[in-house]
Order: sequence, then structure tokens, then C-alpha cells
Amino acid sequence: MQNADLNTEHFAGFSENHYQHGMHTLAWISLWLIVGIGVAFGLYGFFVGL
Repeated sequence: MQNADLNTEHFAGFSENHYQHGMHTLAWISLWLIVGIGVAFGLYGFFVGL
């Protein structure tokens, strides 16, 4: 088998484009929004439960 590094530049899937970058950014924003909202509700429920 040949070295995979030689063929990566010919494979279009590895090329970064604007659409991929935008979707990646939106995915991280939504992930951290979900995590932050979950932590906020968890802390709220914890303190109300006290």
C-alpha cells in the first residue's frame, strides 16, 4: 500500500471550504448552547431543591 499522505491533496473531501467551516462553527455553537443550557437548568434545579 502506498503512503496515504501522497494522495490526500487529490482527494476533494479533505479540502476545507466555506460551507464546511460555517457548518462546523454552527455545530460548535449549538453544542455549547445545549451544554450551557443543561448546566444552567441543572444548577437551578439543584439550588431550588435545596
